[in-house]
Order: sequence, then structure tokens, then C-alpha cells
Amino acid sequence: MGSHVKGKILSPQSPNCAHLYCLFVLMSFFSVYSVFWQNTDGSRRPPGLRRINTPLSSSSGPDLPVSLLVMLFPPVGQIRITRKADGIQGFLLIWRRDGNTPTSKQLPPCNLSEEDLLQNPHFSKLLLSLSQHMDESGLSLTLAKEQAQAWKEVRLHKTTWLRSEILQRVIQELLVDYYVKTQDRNLTSEDKKFHETLEQRLLVTELTQLLGPSQEREVPPLLGLEKVDLLELMPPSEDFMWMRARLLLEVEEQLKKKCFTLLCYHNPSSDSDSETLKAAKVWNLAEVLVGEKQQCQDAKSQQKEQMVLLEKKSATYSQVLLRCLALLQRLLQEHRLKTQSELDRINAQYLEVKCSAMILKLRMEELKILSDTYTDEKVEVHRLIRDRLEGAIHLQEQDMEKSRQVLNTYEVLGEEFDRLVKEYTQLKQATENKRWALQEFNKACC
Repeated sequence: MGSHVKGKILSPQSPNCAHLYCLFVLMSFFSVYSVFWQNTDGSRRPPGLRRINTPLSSSSGPDLPVSLLVMLFPPVGQIRITRKADGIQGFLLIWRRDGNTPTSKQLPPCNLSEEDLLQNPHFSKLLLSLSQHMDESGLSLTLAKEQAQAWKEVRLHKTTWLRSEILQRVIQELLVDYYVKTQDRNLTSEDKKFHETLEQRLLVTELTQLLGPSQEREVPPLLGLEKVDLLELMPPSEDFMWMRARLLLEVEEQLKKKCFTLLCYHNPSSDSDSETLKAAKVWNLAEVLVGEKQQCQDAKSQQKEQMVLLEKKSATYSQVLLRCLALLQRLLQEHRLKTQSELDRINAQYLEVKCSAMILKLRMEELKILSDTYTDEKVEVHRLIRDRLEGAIHLQEQDMEKSRQVLNTYEVLGEEFDRLVKEYTQLKQATENKRWALQEFNKACC
């Protein structure tokens, strides 16, 4: 399979970017495959893949891109950051050299004042002796120097990495712009040659990085390829030199546009300036940004100090308020026991008088309504009506008494009377029925 790939795909007479893309995808797939099935040490690095790690800070950062042009930026090795040693935690000591009394800039949770140090002279001497061997952060002087040197190297490597990253992204943007422009079909032959040479160079470089050096390889190379096979796909040297010279101009133009964009974003009034004035402002933009960053950091530091003071004052005011509330509660309890009984008696009397007044007021309203409703004429009419009703009631009572006496007389007769009553009722109903039939017959005859 390796000879087939070497003879067909990697033929130097027909370097095709599409073939290079296919080869890159295949090698990437086999690299991932070898991570999970061929590595026995538990690492996730594919065999033969060498990556350059340069952290941006003390924390883990992104890796340096391996697809950079190796002729412009050589690879950077790893650096080692010395760990911060255990020091005095919780406060930062600042020593006053013109006297023998140390002062302290207090940080939470420590609450150390100058009076505390004056009351403990031996502890003050201990702090003075410690100040000869450590810095303000609690590190030893030697370790602090090593840490400063390490951070200096970190900043140096970070700057180098950022330069490489900027170059990588600018080149990728150039290729993306080329892919967009190919849709218009208005590119010249020189533009096509430049972008194809650049793309081919990048792809070959990435494939070479995937293979890695032969002396570090523990397994057979992917697809049976060697670095020499990939180097045969490099563009001609004269095309490469021409592409490199133009690439510098293109990168410079892209960086200038980005700088102007950043300047206009930072200072929108610079959008209407000339390129010469913009270039002069861009030259000082870094110092301006550093100054603004320092101002922000100073403002944050002041804000933190103000927050600490605010927390202290809040705690003090809270304690004072609690003491005042306790005093008020005690005074209320003492005076309430003395005046509560008298207050209850007065309240009871007040409620009693108020209830009596309310009852009298209701009675007065009732009498007022009655006097407004019933006048003298209405009272006389009501008296006459009452007399007539009483007379009618008296007559009805007399009639009822007579009927009750007759009923009692009939009840003496017993069942014979009931039979006669039923017979009388039937005869009366029959008479009424015949009378109604006779009336209907007479109506029909007429």
C-alpha cells in the first residue's frame, strides 16, 4: 500500500492540493486510531506526533501551531515554571526602614495593627528577622528571584507564541479570502499561483510534523511514508522564494488593516484620519493601552481597598446598631411593666364610655326615625284601623266559638253522623252533576 501511495498520490510530477488534502485526512485518521489502539503507556499523543507546548501563563494554555512556516519561526522548546513556595498567608508585611517598628498592610482574615506589634516586642523582632529572608509576598529572596526570572521567560515565550499565532491566523485568513474570491473567477494567474504555493507549503509542513523525526518513532510510519517522500511534494525553490517575498507584503498589509481597525475601535474619531496619521497613532497605541490597563488595575485596587473599608465600617455600624437596639429593648421592658396596668385601666374606662355613648347614639337615631315616620295623623289612622281590626277579630272569635259548639254537638252522634255526612255529600255532588248536564242539554236544544 505504501508503494502504491508513493507511486500514485505522491508523484512529484503531479502535485495536487486535493491529493494532499486526502493524504492529510488519512494520516490524521490513522494518528487518532493509533492513540487508542497502539499506545500502551496511556498517553493520548499519537506515535510520531511532536507538538510544541509553550504555556501563555502559569496555567495550561494552547499549543503552538505546528503548521507555521518553519523558515520564518523556529520551534520553541518547553520551559519550566518554578512553583511558588509556601509563605506567610493572610497578610502582607511592609517594613519601615527608618525605625525599629514594623507596620503591616492588613489583608483578610488577618487583623494585625501597629498597636498589636508594639504590645508584643518579641513577635516584632521575629517579623523583622523574617523580613531579611523573604519578600513582601512571603517568598524567600532566592525563590522570588527564580520566580521573577521564570515569569520573564514566560513573557518572552508568550510573546514569541503570540507572534507565531498572529502569523498563523493571518495566513489562514489569506487562504479563506482566496477561497471566497475563487467564486468570482476574477483571479489572475499570479494570485492563483501564490495561494496554491502557500497552501501546498503549509500542507506539506503539517504532514511532515505529523510524521515526526524518524529516531523518535517506535511504530511503523503512517501509510509507509517517510519525510523524504513528503519533501518531494514541496514547490520549487524559485516559486517558494517568490511566494515568500509576496507573503511578507501580504502579511504586512493585513496587519496594517488590523491595526487600523483596532485603532478605530479604540478611538472612533480616528476613522477619518489619513493613513500617515493613523500609523503615527498606532505606533503609540500600545503605550496608550498599557496606560489604560494600568489605570483600570489601579481603580480595581482602590475599589478593593474601599470594599475592605466598607466591610469594616459595616461591621462596626452593625455592632453599634445591635447595642442600641438592645438598650432600647431593655428600656421598653422596664417602663412597660410600670405603666402597663395604668394604661390597661384607662383603656378599659375609655372603651366603657365609648360603648355607652354608642348605645345612646343608636337609641337617639331610632327615636328620630320613629318620630319622622309616624306623624299625629298617621297615629290617629293607625288607631282607627286597630279598633276596626280588633272588632272584626272579636266577631270572628264569637263565630268560631259558635261553630265549635255545633261541631261538638255533632261529634256526640258518633259514626251515624259521619255516614249521614258522606251520604249528603254524595247526593249534593249528584245533584250538581245533573244540574250541569241539564244546563248543557238546554244549550244544545237552543
